[in-house]
Amino acid sequence: MNILVCDDDKEIVEAITIYLEQENYTVLQAYDGVQALDILRKQEVHLLLIDVMMPKMDGIHAVLE
Repeated sequence: MNILVCDDDKEIVEAITIYLEQENYTVLQAYDGVQALDILRKQEVHLLLIDVMMPKMDGIHAVLE
């Protein structure tokens, strides 16, 4: 299962990634909504964990795209 973790705080992304990879999930990382959309267009993602407040494009606008 591919999980995309998107947050502008890199430490949060890394912490979540560590826990998910320990459970044998494949983790994709993004740091703003624009990067998340780019990954979603190129990769199969089964679950998206996305922050609401981020620079460039927030999580709400990214999900509505």
